[in-house]
Amino acid sequence: MKSPLSAKDFEAPIVRESVAELVVRRVLDMVKAGVLKPGDALPPERDLAVTLNVSRPSVREAMRGLTVLGVVRTRQGGGAYISDLSPDSLLGPIQFYLSLDQTNIAELYDVRMLIEADVARRAAVSITAEALAKLEESLAKQQDTVSDPIAFRNADFAFHELIWIAAGNAVLKRIGESLNVLGLEFRKRASETPGVLEQSLRDHRALLDALKAHDPEAAARAAEAHMRNVYRSTIKQGIKPEEE
Repeated sequence: MKSPLSAKDFEAPIVRESVAELVVRRVLDMVKAGVLKPGDALPPERDLAVTLNVSRPSVREAMRGLTVLGVVRTRQGGGAYISDLSPDSLLGPIQFYLSLDQTNIAELYDVRMLIEADVARRAAVSITAEALAKLEESLAKQQDTVSDPIAFRNADFAFHELIWIAAGNAVLKRIGESLNVLGLEFRKRASETPGVLEQSLRDHRALLDALKAHDPEAAARAAEAHMRNVYRSTIKQGIKPEEE
């Protein structure tokens, strides 16, 4: 028979959320429910405090927290609004975490290899002739921009986006997009290293050829090899985002 609870079982303190944390949770719930949408202006601090029946310092602290999360942005001259809620806006805290230890970057690319391989595998089955034609156009743009890292990165993103869409899973697309954004901060200097963009171009060619053949396993292998090459060239630079 199980022994009765003792006082020791209750030693862990009850964690209470601060008023500011409750305000943050309320705003996040409103965003998730669609009550607050990207670009919506938030009421002035004083009005928010009255509406939520909290102090203005608590509202101010909550707004700072929401800003760090990338959910809220402030306008020059005052006023706050809901951000565009894009991966660029929301992934800042994770990018900081990744920057703390190179092991974290390795784990990021480990996940990217898994996701991109599965996305490519799915896309190879269902990709349309129209999507393949767009991928060819994207690859041509990359060929024309190998000497322009910024333009190449834009074309690179568009190339992968077409494949995420072709996979036919909106959640996978969102994950792929987010992982790409996370990796970008550690990729900038590597993309300016001679030979790196040319390697990415070759990787993309191999991936596109596998997609054209509607060969799921070949597409998965090509995507995984590409991510492995991206990781290797990134790590060689000893990237730290704050150095960009």
